[in-house]
Amino acid sequence: MRRGLPGVVAGLGCVAAVALAVAATRHAPHADGSPVDPHGAWRTAWIGGVVAALALSGVGVLLARGGRLRLRAALVAAVVVQVLPLAAPLLLSQDAYLYWAEARIITVHHHSPYRVTPSAYPDDPGTRVMSREWVAQKEPYGPVWAVVSTVPALAAGNSAHDAQLFYRLLAVLGILATVAVVAAKTRSAQAVALLGWSPLVALHFAGGGHSDALLVLALVGAVALGATFWGGALWPVAALMKAVPVVVLPLELARRRLRVPRSFWFGLGASAVVLLAWSFAVFRTGWITGSTAAAHETSPIGGVHFLTEAGLRHRYAVVIGGLVFLAVYALLLREAWRRGRGHLGFALAALCMCSSLLRPWYALWPLALAALEEDELSMVAAYALSAYVLFADALP
Repeated sequence: MRRGLPGVVAGLGCVAAVALAVAATRHAPHADGSPVDPHGAWRTAWIGGVVAALALSGVGVLLARGGRLRLRAALVAAVVVQVLPLAAPLLLSQDAYLYWAEARIITVHHHSPYRVTPSAYPDDPGTRVMSREWVAQKEPYGPVWAVVSTVPALAAGNSAHDAQLFYRLLAVLGILATVAVVAAKTRSAQAVALLGWSPLVALHFAGGGHSDALLVLALVGAVALGATFWGGALWPVAALMKAVPVVVLPLELARRRLRVPRSFWFGLGASAVVLLAWSFAVFRTGWITGSTAAAHETSPIGGVHFLTEAGLRHRYAVVIGGLVFLAVYALLLREAWRRGRGHLGFALAALCMCSSLLRPWYALWPLALAALEEDELSMVAAYALSAYVLFADALP
């Protein structure tokens, strides 16, 4: 126990820091946007709690690497860290209300959210509370998420408070399930600390309720199950939430030099056929253009933004970002084929930084894959990305 004591202390410190940050959010005029800026001394508590939690999560990773953090202690701390923000108000984003409004188009108004926007129902409780930025936007995510999101909407009824809470509960369950998959596959306290102790993940998922929690659960499940029928079957499930798996799958196949059994291809093909047929039957073709709408958005963080700030026109900055990512991706494919290391987390960190649209919670993608791979290059890149987007977005 004495050898694992530093890890226990670091875990308790991370929990305390997240608890302090959560308490501070209750003293902010508005917590459902970024940055969070509480009144008075609570502002210092918020900043100090977030910074300390991020630092201690990194300390936990380093202690685990040296064998000074036990898996059980890492898991207990991860569960507490990830659940704590449920005690906060809705944090850093109003996306939960977007999910609710889009889901109500299906459950209440019986139309396709890929053809009808929330603005068609101005008196709907979901439309009234969602961000005005999204009110004329069609469903921006894939058909698997569109249907899954109806479950919290049905449970919430007409209550905006219940809706945001249920989407946050769904998100934190997705995160905890992902941590469980990582722990079961790796038996590594280091992997659990990287993902499960992350304050960015806690604040944006238990706090913000983002859909990427379920996307990453499906993606991590697919990689963890490997070249099996069920491993293949999960790839289309993830891809029909968001297109991120399209970047990861070629690297995973290259890592195996395409040596996968027919059962994998059968699972992937059967799942794709069934899900595509279902998507077209339920939503016709609207989901194809609707779920790619977000590709045209931009955000004030990330590599493309830096290039535009340097004076480049946006279109040229996007081209440069794309070319940089393709160059990095080509090197990673070569490395995967030659040495059997996919560096999946690094690839997704590069995708985030080279994209014109970088949301802070996207850092979950490389964090989860880096933890599953136990790849040090990916871990460093994912941790650095999470620190950057957390500080750039959340802190005043």
